[in-house]
Amino acid sequence: MNPEEMLSILKSLQEELADAESIHPDHRKSLQTLTDEIQQTLASHSSANAVTSVDSTATSTLSQRMKESVIEFEVRHPIIGGLVERLTDGLAAMGI
Repeated sequence: MNPEEMLSILKSLQEELADAESIHPDHRKSLQTLTDEIQQTLASHSSANAVTSVDSTATSTLSQRMKESVIEFEVRHPIIGGLVERLTDGLAAMGI
């Protein structure tokens, strides 16, 4: 998955978050923070042109938080859970 596809999925996720009314405010804030981090990671990964390595600790933390978000939202918000899962898979495919 290329960065443009990832950004498209990220945009869809942000739109779903904005439209979903039944998300607990803490969960919404957590996912918004996570999407901001993903966007920054994609931007730094793109600007570095995949030459520099990404800090494995930061990547592990981001990846783990995304997995936790998927589990949390799969049942209550399947569209959001699916989008987060696609982002997780895309980041993994990019080595992030």
